Amino acid sequence: MLAVNQRSIGALGTLVALLGLVGCAPAVRPRVAMLPAPTAQASATHVTPAEREFPANPGPSAGPEAPAAAAESEEFQSSHPKVQDFVDRYQTSMRAYMQRALQRGSKYLPRIARILVEEGVPAQLAYLPIVESGFSLHAVSHAGAVGPWQFVRGTGQRYGLRIDGYVDERRDPEMATRAAARYLRDLYERFGDWHLALAGYNSGEGNIERIQAWKGCENYWEMSDRGYLPVETSEFVPRFLAAVEVAMSPAYYGFDIPTTKPTRFDTIEVTRPISLKAVARLSGSDEETIRELNPALNRGVVPPHGYAVRLPKGTREQFELALASYREPEQAVRLRVARSHKVRRGETLASIAERYGVSVKSLIEVNRLRKGGALKAGQSLRIPAKSGDDGWVAALDADRSYY
Repeated sequence: MLAVNQRSIGALGTLVALLGLVGCAPAVRPRVAMLPAPTAQASATHVTPAEREFPANPGPSAGPEAPAAAAESEEFQSSHPKVQDFVDRYQTSMRAYMQRALQRGSKYLPRIARILVEEGVPAQLAYLPIVESGFSLHAVSHAGAVGPWQFVRGTGQRYGLRIDGYVDERRDPEMATRAAARYLRDLYERFGDWHLALAGYNSGEGNIERIQAWKGCENYWEMSDRGYLPVETSEFVPRFLAAVEVAMSPAYYGFDIPTTKPTRFDTIEVTRPISLKAVARLSGSDEETIRELNPALNRGVVPPHGYAVRLPKGTREQFELALASYREPEQAVRLRVARSHKVRRGETLASIAERYGVSVKSLIEVNRLRKGGALKAGQSLRIPAKSGDDGWVAALDADRSYY
């Protein structure tokens, strides 16, 4: 893995410093830390799957007497009046919102910043979820955008996020951050300008390209001042620049951010469906902790064909041993059957599975068939419920025992 340049390392170290309380009055705005263009190099820091932290260990803290130092690029200077207006709002009318966002974000920021640098974009973009969602993993917009980075379904899937009846990786702070980093990098490569890239992230790159083509306007602030942008987008970039300024020097602006210990976890590939309640019991943990470690599993169950599940650090071996002897209750098997099918001459498991939109493996499991065994005309088969069926989830949630 290529090493990141010194500027990115410095930005990352500054980013994760969380400072103490110094007062509540609006502060005089210093020069904002500016974002460098994305680097083609990536961080060499990785954690092995068997021992990971979320977030990573925070960097060294800075004193409250001075805001973060500025980087060299002039593109992200916050001299525009709209930016100053939001800096003031974050200290007054939007103070409670900013305080909550910084508190939530303290848990995720170090890991998010590391991923951004690994993907070759500025670490300061880790503050974008302040504007998008207040760092709420379960935020949903009126347009259907989900998660801390507010991905709509199509864009999330385009950048590799799984979104279906069982899993929504837009809610996972690690997976969604990697997708967001790649999307932002693509936008920067398209526009060559961070302001326009961020505007495209908010309103869609097609909208920005149309303004460029129809209005002959290449500057974000000109687009905004002339009213070419939607109101939300015209406020999006200055809100973000102001959030970077405040969040990189929270104590200077009077915000008290408590220190958050990193959550350490193990990851294991679970290859069959099981409720998160059962995962908690088998690992000796509690359901709230398991759900918090696995926010993408939004229906409280490991999908039928398996998923990589996070467990509290040190519980993997216990879970593996307990899972080996775990059996689903008969109620779960009974409830997951959606209908029956009488086999006709010439039909195969593959053709029947295709007809009902299920897998051959699930047909074999629910009917307890032998692999490679022939079907007979007139034979009755049980058809399992499709992925996302509420009866399947209810059956797993109803589980109260294991062996």
